[in-house]
Amino acid sequence: MEIKIGIPVSPGVAIAPALVLDSESFRIPKRFIRKDEVEAEIRRFEAARKKAVAEVAGIKEGIHSVVKDEVASIFGSHLMILNDPKLLGEIREKIESKRYTAEYAVSRVFRKVIKAFQEIQDAYFSQRVNDFYDIQKRLLRNLLGQKAENLSKLDRKVIIVAHDLTPSQTATLDKAMVVGFATDAGGATSHTAILANALGIPAVVGLGTLSQDISGGDIVVLDGKSGRVIVNPDEDTREKYAERVKGFVDRGRKLADAASKAERATKDGQRVTLYANIEFDEEVEYSLNMGAEGVGLFRTEFIYAKYGAHPTEEQHFETYARAHKLLGGKLLTLRTMDFGADKFAAEVGLEREDNPFLGCRSIRLSLREPKLFTTQVRAILRAGKLGPTRMMLPMISSIEEFRAAVNLIEGVKADLAREGLDFSRDVPVGMMVEVPSAAIAIDSFVKDAAFFSIGTNDLVQYTLAVDRNNQHVANLFRHTHPSVLRLIRGVIAAANQHKLPVSVCGEMASEGRFAILLLGFGLRDFSVGPQSLPELRTILSRVSAAEAESLAAEVMAMAQSDEIDRLLEATAERLLPREEFGD
Repeated sequence: MEIKIGIPVSPGVAIAPALVLDSESFRIPKRFIRKDEVEAEIRRFEAARKKAVAEVAGIKEGIHSVVKDEVASIFGSHLMILNDPKLLGEIREKIESKRYTAEYAVSRVFRKVIKAFQEIQDAYFSQRVNDFYDIQKRLLRNLLGQKAENLSKLDRKVIIVAHDLTPSQTATLDKAMVVGFATDAGGATSHTAILANALGIPAVVGLGTLSQDISGGDIVVLDGKSGRVIVNPDEDTREKYAERVKGFVDRGRKLADAASKAERATKDGQRVTLYANIEFDEEVEYSLNMGAEGVGLFRTEFIYAKYGAHPTEEQHFETYARAHKLLGGKLLTLRTMDFGADKFAAEVGLEREDNPFLGCRSIRLSLREPKLFTTQVRAILRAGKLGPTRMMLPMISSIEEFRAAVNLIEGVKADLAREGLDFSRDVPVGMMVEVPSAAIAIDSFVKDAAFFSIGTNDLVQYTLAVDRNNQHVANLFRHTHPSVLRLIRGVIAAANQHKLPVSVCGEMASEGRFAILLLGFGLRDFSVGPQSLPELRTILSRVSAAEAESLAAEVMAMAQSDEIDRLLEATAERLLPREEFGD
């Protein structure tokens, strides 16, 4: 049994076999065989090994005439490993005595060898690690028939273990079968974390080398609240966490029941509106079932992951139309493409940049590539005829950027009118407030923007100069840093003064302890992941706006994040005690 501690990003407990993804997305589908299958399994391994030997020998022969002997000898060493009696004997022994499948035996033996080489503090031996990875992959490819895992059609529930997940991978996951995420990389608001919250499944990130230290088929316990990942738990540990799985499900039911009975207002009658953040149109129904009063943020990047770098106007429109049909007259807020360093840059041809987080991304890319932008805008304006629709521009840093985008939108309206197409001229155009320059100069936007939505994930990142996806500094990413809180409070105050709608759509809004503080700042619209809605509705109905304002005043007099966190946690615990809903 091994225990790993990472960064908890989506609460809940899951127990399932690991589906380990490497760059080729191989999966070891089965761990054990019957006694009468042992001989056939050894023959299968030998066939795969001989095929690997032939492949390596062919490579060695093919390059021998064009490279130095020293380079060709690399593949000679691969042949030596593939014919090493000790290594082969250990693999066969695991098949015979432990009745492992050939794939699992290869994975376990190579994992042990690789780990041993990694622990030797010597440059020569550390370079040999890649040789073993290469041979292991070759054997697995041959054993699995060179078929990469189809992540959209899984035959059993699994926990995904990977170095990281790309948007394209996540867009094609079988959401009914993936019960958890565990990744080497990532921070509390990494893309994987956002996706896990959108899907309502437990997730832990920033685990370092987990994907190298685990084999496909290993049983994994994942606790998305504590950040604990347990590999191959003993029976007592497994039973304990199985009870927690049940407890988490029961707590969710209790919260949903409590939320359904709760007032859509604070204890002293202040109306509070809860919207959902979604990635896919399919999430609308789930969001409404969880109590959403509309969609406050539709992250449209997944349209690009689904259809490619240049989705058509009709592909955009059909997606928005499906969402409107499910919403049945409730608000749909569509954020225009928000590509950047951590999302889909390569898929839309964004060239490599030395510092992509400060480069050509989001609204900057839209203004540089107006065809991408106007294609989406045409679809949004047409969708405006199907139900209440808002258009939200991301990463606005100056009034010049906002006005340039609005000018393009007005040009699109003229084109649609000239073409005789049915569209809405009255789609409100608002902006994300996630760049400190916009938050500081918020007064310069109040005459132009129809609404504001505060994206706390990027606002914290840019204010504190912390890469939220870098596990080495992710602990410095603090929503409660006094400078961040002052920026958020200032934006909410300016919006309220000018009677403009304002919401918080970052992950900060989804946690009850932070939501009470935001309520005290004057926020009345929250946009969060669907699974957070019941707890948020319950906790906000149990506090008065006056109490929240008093808490906010106390917080703003504090200078340290730690003391602010302790106060907020104590307040949330009082309003939503563990003994009432379970842990």
